[in-house]
Amino acid sequence: MILISAQAFPPASGGIQNLMKGLAEYASQRHEVVVLADGGREARPFDCAAPYRVERFSGPRPLRRWLKARRLAELVRSGQVRAVYADSWKSIEALRPLRVPVGAYGHGNEFPTDPRKQARVRAALSKATALICVSRETHGRGAPSLPGGLPVEIIHPPVFPHTPASAEDVAYAGGIWDAGPRLLTMSRLIDWKGIDQAIRAVGRLGSPDARLAIAGIGDDRARLERLVTELGLAAQVRFLGRVEGGRKTALLETADVFLQPGRQVGQEREGFGITYVEAALAGTPVISGNKGGAPEAVADGVAGLVVDGDDLDAVVTATRTVLESRKGWRDGARAHGERHLWSVQIEHILGVAGL
Repeated sequence: MILISAQAFPPASGGIQNLMKGLAEYASQRHEVVVLADGGREARPFDCAAPYRVERFSGPRPLRRWLKARRLAELVRSGQVRAVYADSWKSIEALRPLRVPVGAYGHGNEFPTDPRKQARVRAALSKATALICVSRETHGRGAPSLPGGLPVEIIHPPVFPHTPASAEDVAYAGGIWDAGPRLLTMSRLIDWKGIDQAIRAVGRLGSPDARLAIAGIGDDRARLERLVTELGLAAQVRFLGRVEGGRKTALLETADVFLQPGRQVGQEREGFGITYVEAALAGTPVISGNKGGAPEAVADGVAGLVVDGDDLDAVVTATRTVLESRKGWRDGARAHGERHLWSVQIEHILGVAGL
């Protein structure tokens, strides 16, 4: 049996949630999997459809952490557990040391810069037998918080095969674009994703037929909508909200460029950037920022271009470069995405725990 302990797990959305879902799904093809996750009754439809068992824990954070840790220890004592995976150091903090391999994930923004908080992370990770960092940049960011001797594996987050797009999905995507350049961004709407720079870039392209589709939800939407209005780009920029399944595939496959020039805001920056790889898997070239782990997700010059997301001129120049030769990028992008498929990466991930 493999146990997965997660604060971040579907049906909540996000990169960490998708990573833990993929681990549970692909590990369950080889082993029995039990997920111990935060959540309540609202998650029941998802849990009932999952090909693995999910146990949920609700209530105030300290209580649910304690309850989850107690249940995990109980399962380990049964002698059936071969390994534990955790979505971050926070999901093993309440544990006592275990006699089975414990792999904890490191993503980036959860690692503090305050030395006192780093000591807390170090104490939690002393209960892990390995740390899986989603990028080399994440490893560097977390280094001051790691206990001495903790093995570290750099494994980029894998991607799922795209859901096939139906005729209706393709028609949906076709209704968003115009005859001109088709630009797409797809993420949570938060300031360090660089979506505001993508909006500004549309205005600077000098093509009134250019369209930017922004898929995703988040707290930054109101600010981004104001920016669109201020720049007079209401006819060229569309906010789509959350897009999933075949509609997501249709957007990725029909876009000319995936434009998401992220940057650093305060201490926040991209830990890796799974949507860059998802776009590449669809054969769509990518433009990312150069902060955080994003450059590792892009394969600069092969699947797209990495630029300084704070430099609008650089963003616009890169966008024009890719648009002028977009068909030439597609094979390299697709090959880059295929190397990150779950079916390719799961053996490496399970190998961290000796499975």
